[in-house]
Amino acid sequence: MPLNDQWRGPLAKHSDRGTSLPFVFLVGNHSSGKSSFVNYVLGRKVQTAGVAPTDDSFTVIAPGPEDTDQDGPALIGDPDMGFSNLRQFGPTLIHHTQLKVRSGINNGNFMMVDSPGMIDSPVSSGGFSGQTNTTDRGYDFQGVVRWFAERADVVLLFFDPDKPGTTGETLSILLHSLGGMDHKLLIVLNKADQFEKIHDFARAYGSLCWNLSKVIPRKDLPRIYTMCLPVKGGDTAQKEIMQGLADLHQTRDDVVAEVMKAPKRRIDNVITHLNDSVHLLMMHALISEDVRKRYSKVVWDHRTQEVGTAVAGGGLAALSLYAGIPTEFSFGVFCVTVLGAGGLRWHNSIQLTEAEPQLL
Repeated sequence: MPLNDQWRGPLAKHSDRGTSLPFVFLVGNHSSGKSSFVNYVLGRKVQTAGVAPTDDSFTVIAPGPEDTDQDGPALIGDPDMGFSNLRQFGPTLIHHTQLKVRSGINNGNFMMVDSPGMIDSPVSSGGFSGQTNTTDRGYDFQGVVRWFAERADVVLLFFDPDKPGTTGETLSILLHSLGGMDHKLLIVLNKADQFEKIHDFARAYGSLCWNLSKVIPRKDLPRIYTMCLPVKGGDTAQKEIMQGLADLHQTRDDVVAEVMKAPKRRIDNVITHLNDSVHLLMMHALISEDVRKRYSKVVWDHRTQEVGTAVAGGGLAALSLYAGIPTEFSFGVFCVTVLGAGGLRWHNSIQLTEAEPQLL
């Protein structure tokens, strides 16, 4: 923004430039069904799904005419894709990022970004302090998640029955990386069809709500989308069970519908981002103008003192000459005036230097 550059504003350079396409960002525990959900939305297998962690990279999945793969340096080095600013997180992240271009997928006008599954290591079981431990992954994982989430149009946070909010890294991400994004954040409790008894579901759901209450500073928790993905190979003997899962399937369809709204949400998010940027820039301009006025007042007060001293001394020297007082006296007054004005200027400059941190 030219106005931001003129006022040396707080907005980062090219902060108004987004990615080439709207995108949906998925984050959550490992084995919570993120990759399976990606495959379900796309209508074909793109990501490898499994119980154990299967991927340690941020994977950008984009539509294209043919199937191609690109590594992290190629993706981040492409200025048209809009991921170039990820360089700030270092080479380790760059080599843990990849692009998959796929044809014949359902998302023809938006991208999906799958993230590494979160799991607590023995070194980082400390929880919610917000201190980044780069020895776990080799880069600032919280910062990277924040970067993607700020630019995403829809953010899905996945939990599963085995770890309903008990993974410290997940809750730390929710607290430090996803804060302030309630307007586009969907919390998903996936694999709800794995519960065999209703009290098991109640226990897991209650545990998730309890853990979320620790990091969401509100009395009313956001909606938790409880869903499951369809299981292939279901026979007719499971019809009664499938009827009991109708609510879960409906919730899944609601989540998919929100994902498909990503291109429309891009317009809303751009307007919201522009509005926030304008308000931030206006606040910066008001503060800058106030600082400028106070600084100018201090400078003019000092200049007035200096000019007043010089004028008074010069007037006294001229008056002594006019009155016929010996020249030595007039010369002495003049010298004292020059020294006094110079000393006052030096003193004022020191005061101004000391006052600058207070003004800023």
